[in-house]
Amino acid sequence: MKRAALLVLPMLAALIAAQPAEAKSKAFCRDYAERVANHKANGKDVVAGAVVGAVGGAIIGSLVGGKHSVGKGALIGGVGGAVVGGAGTNHKWRKVYNRAYADCRAS
Repeated sequence: MKRAALLVLPMLAALIAAQPAEAKSKAFCRDYAERVANHKANGKDVVAGAVVGAVGGAIIGSLVGGKHSVGKGALIGGVGGAVVGGAGTNHKWRKVYNRAYADCRAS
C-alpha cells in the first residue's frame, strides 16, 4: 500500500500542476487589437482619396464651369474623396480590430 501511494503521489502532483492556461484578459486583448488595427489600417487611404477626389473635381469643374471653376471643383472633390477614403479606412480598421481581438481571446 505504501508503495502504491508513492507511485500515485507524483502523478497527482503532475495533474495539479498541469492546469489549462487562462485566456488573456479583455483589457490586454483590447490594447493588442488596437495596436494591430492602427498598424494595418492607417490613414493613407484618406490622403489618397483626397488627392484623387481633388484631381477629379478639378477636371470636372473645368469641364463644367471653365477656368474659374477649377479651384472649387478641386476643393469639393478633395473633401468628397477624403470622406469616402475615411469611411473605407474606418471599416477596415474595425474589421482588423475585431479579428485581432477574437484571435487574442481564443489564444
